[in-house]
Amino acid sequence: PSDLVAALRASSRPINSALNSERTRLSGTATDFISTAVSALGRFFESLLPQYFPTLLTLCTRANKVFVARAKTCIHAVIEHTQSPVILHYLVESVKDKSVSLRLASAEAVLLCLNSFNPPDLEKEARAKDIENIIRVSAVDANADVRKVARKIFDAYKILLPGRVHRCVLLDA
Repeated sequence: PSDLVAALRASSRPINSALNSERTRLSGTATDFISTAVSALGRFFESLLPQYFPTLLTLCTRANKVFVARAKTCIHAVIEHTQSPVILHYLVESVKDKSVSLRLASAEAVLLCLNSFNPPDLEKEARAKDIENIIRVSAVDANADVRKVARKIFDAYKILLPGRVHRCVLLDA
């Protein structure tokens, strides 16, 4: 795995360039490649998150639904295979973006994180605050679909962190 991680790190610039390409076939192949690499590496992909995850989030801002769907699928693969709470850090900023498709994709990714990550990892103060910030921002989003996902995030949050719900609700009031 370390050889593959090193190769992916060294190749991050051309792979990101392919991901950002306006050509759907090229971008799709690069997205599929990242999904395959994530499934092969699992938790070892965590060290590559800074190189690839922001690019995948950026793809969610595109108007073309094919790009958005592929990017969401790849983001979900990253979440499921790496199981890294560090991903929440990237999602906190993207739920505030002006792009509705990115806000929705980020909210769905947060919900997947809550449903698939190890609860003790989410109980850490920094991670819990990230989740609370995401809930606050998403709950008052202009888009109804984002608000629906925010409600699901809050429901999952109540189950995972029941001791913090009171604090989260008080801060919202």
